[in-house]
Amino acid sequence: MLTLLLHPPNLDDPHHWTPALTLDRWENGDSHVTPYLHPCLETGMVLGPGRAFLVNRERVRGATGWCSSETATVCHVTPDEYQRRLTEARAWPLGFVIVEFTPGRVQVTASAWGVAPVHLTSTGGMLRGSWDLLDLVPHVDTRRLDPPSVVRFLTYANYYSSATLLADVTTVTERATATYTGDGLGIAYPEPGLHALPRELKPDADPVEVFERVLHGVISRWEFDPDRAAVDVSGGMDSANVALALAQLHPGRIGTGGMLLAGSMGEQQRRRRRALVASGFRIDHTVAMLDHLPFSPGGRRRSGAPFDPMEGAFAEARDVLVGAYADGGKRVLFTGLGGDEAMKLRSAERELWGVGGRSPLRLRDGAPAFLGSRGRRLVPHQFDGVAPLGPTLWSILECFSAFYPQHMRHGIWPINPFAAPEIVRLAESLPSAWRVGKRLLRERLGRAGFSQDVTHPRSPENFQHILDTAMIRHGVGHLTDILDRGALLVGDGYLDEFELRRSARGFQAAGKRTFDVYRPLMLESALVSLQAG
Repeated sequence: MLTLLLHPPNLDDPHHWTPALTLDRWENGDSHVTPYLHPCLETGMVLGPGRAFLVNRERVRGATGWCSSETATVCHVTPDEYQRRLTEARAWPLGFVIVEFTPGRVQVTASAWGVAPVHLTSTGGMLRGSWDLLDLVPHVDTRRLDPPSVVRFLTYANYYSSATLLADVTTVTERATATYTGDGLGIAYPEPGLHALPRELKPDADPVEVFERVLHGVISRWEFDPDRAAVDVSGGMDSANVALALAQLHPGRIGTGGMLLAGSMGEQQRRRRRALVASGFRIDHTVAMLDHLPFSPGGRRRSGAPFDPMEGAFAEARDVLVGAYADGGKRVLFTGLGGDEAMKLRSAERELWGVGGRSPLRLRDGAPAFLGSRGRRLVPHQFDGVAPLGPTLWSILECFSAFYPQHMRHGIWPINPFAAPEIVRLAESLPSAWRVGKRLLRERLGRAGFSQDVTHPRSPENFQHILDTAMIRHGVGHLTDILDRGALLVGDGYLDEFELRRSARGFQAAGKRTFDVYRPLMLESALVSLQAG
């Protein structure tokens, strides 16, 4: 939610922080802190005796006070008032970042939402930070990787951590505090968040009605202009439920958009989307995914420009869609991100319902076959340094570091209601019968009058065939070229060249087992782009 550049000598006196002439940042000598400016955010700096703190946070609907400006404002207060405002800032119910200065020290603290996390590096004798990891790439050695993070990425282990793929970059994870004194950077994790267990429902309980009430309450907490907001409507259960809530709260004012599938699955998706969009929305932005495949020649992953591997498989199409939202005047985007996590089943529940399956990866001696000797040695250590479980689930938080920048570069602030602790807690409390197959979400759509075609589509829709097509057309040949030139991760021992070539030949012949070739290609090409950048 902010960028910063701090020189140790400027940390000695917090009272030297003043707004810049442009009113878009604060300055102290050669140091500066620049909040991300957006109508959904507010920012302010408070100076007390020997201390100062800056907060940038999401606006809460109807809340006004000392921190209610989009631009730089500063307040000089008494010690008691300073502590009152700092306590209020730490208890803010939506996303925030707090930067506190005391003589010789700065601390950066994130909220429980973990939105737009700040990445930090203390290389070069100063502290740099940004909500966009790519901003820090020119200032670190991109050949210095964090080994457990590399293995976590390659093996699809979504464990949330302050460590990043780059050894010299640290993320301020949810509720964590990073401390810098000029002699180095340290991070302190919080205590684990509390989570609920399934409960037995009362005979007259109505989970659908409760869920709708909670979802409406969560969405209504943010301050935003409905006429400048959009919602992803992919056709899936998660985004459809968020979209329905927005249509009920702001009929006819919210825009929509979606990435469109291909073939018969795409026809079904379009039919279902038409029914959803007709329920009370404005203009609809769509992008055909086949026109913007991953790894296509001329695409961002083949152009040589730096890209963050955490942006995911479909960053090319997503970027075009987000650009269309921005061109249409949208500043806020609601998504269904987190719905899968909210409705997830625990291990025992998956066994009870017969849900689950084998690993999507070809294994050798219990580990992915494509791992090299160093990668295999690190598999038992992939949990090293992971953050404690927070109020929002790991897999949601883990994607925020790339998800938010992709939208913020276009001036759009994402809002993800399913990441709200209230939604997570409610879903966890429900008996598994209401979570299996997303029954809760399907039943709510059915009660709203949508047909079986919307609530229970004949063919399950997902983006797997898009990824398969991308790897068949562009990806596997690109991987072979990289191996011929000499892959960085092979040279470092993380990947096994023989097994990767074997997987590439098998995929070329059958077009199956995409994940045996996709994730290694994703990381290798990203690291090459970062080093070139």
